[in-house]
Amino acid sequence: MQRFVPDLAIEIVSTNDAFETLAKKAQRCRACGTAEVWILSAETNQAFVFSEQRRTILDETDEFRPETIPGFAIRLGDLFTRY
Repeated sequence: MQRFVPDLAIEIVSTNDAFETLAKKAQRCRACGTAEVWILSAETNQAFVFSEQRRTILDETDEFRPETIPGFAIRLGDLFTRY
């Protein structure tokens, strides 16, 4: 039984991570009730979004605009260059 399920989960790809592992983790989160999962890759400047409404790949010109945080947005390129 899952005691706490976040509305939004964010995974940041590290050099040790296999993308398949992160994708499976995103699927588990969604299956447990997490509304939205973002996988961020600073190496490729891409975000992979998994939610009920969409499954998409965004690049640095797109915005990180989680549906679960109304009114919040930041251009992915700005997010990646800050960190």
